[in-house]
Amino acid sequence: MNSKQAKWIATHPKAMMDFQARGKLPRMFRPESPLISLLDSIHPRDRACIRGVRLSPALGYQCGHQFHTAEQLYRWLKPQPEMIEGEPFPAESFRNKAFRKRLTLEDLKPHCAKWLD
Repeated sequence: MNSKQAKWIATHPKAMMDFQARGKLPRMFRPESPLISLLDSIHPRDRACIRGVRLSPALGYQCGHQFHTAEQLYRWLKPQPEMIEGEPFPAESFRNKAFRKRLTLEDLKPHCAKWLD
């Protein structure tokens, strides 16, 4: 059990009951999507230079949110490297779960106001 799981158990009664009755710990998962994979492949310094990124269905998200930088978008998509299953974060509710296309930099470029120099 890590500290994140312990805190979740302490603050969520159902998780506490599951742990006490069955010894079941909350499951951890890594937020994943094709866009997260693409942004993972870009150096954080370069993500900070990509400006005015707008989400769209072509990137696997059902919204038109705009972010100042690709780094800000990355932090919205993946707030932590590992999260507890059931822990809410805003990007997940907008993600198109059926979208599996492997994205490239050329797919991202039209959705940015300013690209890398």
